[in-house]
Amino acid sequence: GEDGMAAACASRALWAALTRPPNPARAPAAPRAVPRARAPPPSDGDAGGGRDNHRRRPRAHGPHAPDVNLHWRAKNLERAGDRLGALRLLTTALELYPTNAHIGVSAARLVAENVDGRGASTALDDALAIAERCAEHDPNNAVVANLRATLEAKRGGKGAAARARALFARSVELNPAHAAAYHAWAVFERSRGRVAKARRLFRECRVADPTRAATSQAWALLEVDDRNFAEARRLFQDAVALDESHAPSWQAWADTERRLGNVGKAERLFRKGEEATRDAARGITGAASGTRVRRAREANAANARDLGGGRRAKEPTELDGDKTSGVDNNSAGGAKTRTSRRSRLGGGGGSRAKLRARSSLLCSWASFEVARGSPTSGQRGDGYNMPLARTLFREAVDTCPENAQAWTQWWKAEAMASRGGSRGGGLGGSGFGRLNPNSSEGAERQLAVANEGLAKCPGNERLRHARALSLKSLGDTAGARHELEALARDFPANAHAAHSLGLLLQELGEFDAAVSAFERGKDASLPCLTAAAAAASHSGDVARARGLFMEGSAVASSGGARGRVGGFGPGVGSNDGGSSAGTVGSGFFGSLDDSSFGVFDGSFVDAAAVDGAGAAYASPGSFSSSSSSSRGGGVSSSSSSAQPSSSFGERMRTATRRDCSAHLRLWALLEKRDGAETVARTLFQRATDVDPTDGATWLQWGQFERRVSGAAAARSRFELGLAKCDSSDPYAAYLYQAWATMEAAEGDDAMAADLFADGTAAHPRAATLWLERGLFEASRGDVKAARRSFETGIETAPDYPPVFEALARLEFGEGNESRAEEVARA
Repeated sequence: GEDGMAAACASRALWAALTRPPNPARAPAAPRAVPRARAPPPSDGDAGGGRDNHRRRPRAHGPHAPDVNLHWRAKNLERAGDRLGALRLLTTALELYPTNAHIGVSAARLVAENVDGRGASTALDDALAIAERCAEHDPNNAVVANLRATLEAKRGGKGAAARARALFARSVELNPAHAAAYHAWAVFERSRGRVAKARRLFRECRVADPTRAATSQAWALLEVDDRNFAEARRLFQDAVALDESHAPSWQAWADTERRLGNVGKAERLFRKGEEATRDAARGITGAASGTRVRRAREANAANARDLGGGRRAKEPTELDGDKTSGVDNNSAGGAKTRTSRRSRLGGGGGSRAKLRARSSLLCSWASFEVARGSPTSGQRGDGYNMPLARTLFREAVDTCPENAQAWTQWWKAEAMASRGGSRGGGLGGSGFGRLNPNSSEGAERQLAVANEGLAKCPGNERLRHARALSLKSLGDTAGARHELEALARDFPANAHAAHSLGLLLQELGEFDAAVSAFERGKDASLPCLTAAAAAASHSGDVARARGLFMEGSAVASSGGARGRVGGFGPGVGSNDGGSSAGTVGSGFFGSLDDSSFGVFDGSFVDAAAVDGAGAAYASPGSFSSSSSSSRGGGVSSSSSSAQPSSSFGERMRTATRRDCSAHLRLWALLEKRDGAETVARTLFQRATDVDPTDGATWLQWGQFERRVSGAAAARSRFELGLAKCDSSDPYAAYLYQAWATMEAAEGDDAMAADLFADGTAAHPRAATLWLERGLFEASRGDVKAARRSFETGIETAPDYPPVFEALARLEFGEGNESRAEEVARA
């Protein structure tokens, strides 16, 4: 019975299984793929027929195709900061999968940025070759066409602009919704001064993608160039409304307000931008990111409210980020922050690009604080803004250690602090640095910044240059010379290095060697040509000097391509090397000052970040190579072989109006000493036509006219100079001084007294002006007024000996011998 029942149940179950309809949710198992035959061993292997390990195919993990996995791994390396490793993996992947356009585009972009230090010119050629091979395999790829266009624009040369425009047009024709191509094309046209066309392209980009914050931000910069500031502000507001964490928008907006003189608004924008972008650093740099900035800002505000009291912001340790303001950068609440692998690769808070943009924003804010800070303590250069600036610089380099420009800007800030501050129009601060060398402590700080920066960015040419100048400030002339000579060999097109080497040799009395060093950089730099001519003139070789001055005559008379220092205009970026009227910049260093090899103007603008996507290729760079350049004998982007008639082209592209004015002014001084008074006067006139805001030209022209034509002609030059030059120009105080002393010598004491009063009111930190005023009042018998002027000068510049000597002589003459001895000892 039971056995029969079991058999019947088994039969029914078998019948049900055979007659059951198929389940559509379960597809039949796919047959196993036939394994591919292994590739034969390479014929060009070793002698024993072994495998060539150098050509081994990289392992590709993941569920995707091998080429997709390799590309994914390379992009993750790039996001994690290992750009060189990413380039190596992409190069291998491109050899294995030459038809993959995605791999080719990524590889070309990294090659173009000179990641491996092959040289800027070579890198652009190689990147363009990769892009062209991608176009051969995929001729209808809009991204490839856009990349080729930006590389053509960056490389330059004859016909490059036309080729770039044709490729941009091809890209948007292939994909009318390709917003990145419209953006890059618009930035390219902006760099060429074609404002109307750039504006139309930005509109097309907005239509293609109305959510891009970078489009509004880059369009705003175009309106700034065209001086449509109301429209620019509206576009900046649109950009931060679209993406509040877009650091380049905050940075560009704040820098625009700074250049317009709206210092308070610029500070508020920097603060809002730092707060809005703080999350970009979390997950990569630790949860405590931003705490130091907040605490330092609060301490800075408290210090500003109590400048004379005992409460002062505790100055952060300059180069020890873990102790700054008592906050551990890798801890929160005493416990170490743990970050996942996804966070280290750019997830969980932000990508490496966002970190770079935030670093640039923080560095720009720090530079702004340095430029507007005024020293208030008894120590020269220890203004109440420097602690906050150092904290911001530290946060910037911790956020993105490979940002070499941030390290360089920090080095410049320390150089300015050691010179005694940066307040525009002050000779007791800015000009005082010309009379006294950098303090040993300040030079040590500069060297420490340069050394730490080189540890993070090995071989970077700007940081190597900074290290050499720091050694020079510390008195290590031999070490500085060795560093500069090595830098000039490794980067033969770096005009800054040639200029600094020439200045050092000139100080050592080796004038022929100095002229040779200057001439190595003269093809790319008008200041180098000017310095070579000045050195030849100083050595007595008038004919050679005149020939060098004439060689730069065409560029100098044209005013250069970069426009007025600090001005707004097409193609002029924010980091344009000077201060504009009404701002708190500090362009007083000038282009020929080797202590900064680039003017610190209170702004720090990473062009690639601020202009948005595409600007890194569409706009020509400065004549230093990219921040990622390494030690391997690279050349800078000023390679004179890029174009025919390269000498004129490079000088024209890099020269500012101040550079051109200085060239013509020094030429005029040469002709004056040689007795050619008419030629000298003509050159002075040309210099003021090129840059009417250059106080040095008006001062030297007025002194020339006083000797040649008399007081009336000199008076008109001094008056015009004060009317036209910027109030932040330190030579404005010298103009007051020269005019007042001339009127006193002419017997017009009332006019002289008025000029001294106006000059010290306009430039209260001008130590030499207070000294001359005191001497003038003492000569009139007004001892009390003279004493007051000398004492004010001592307060302004406590380390300026001539003021102490003048006051001691005054007190001794009045019979106050004890007071005179006290002043002399001080």
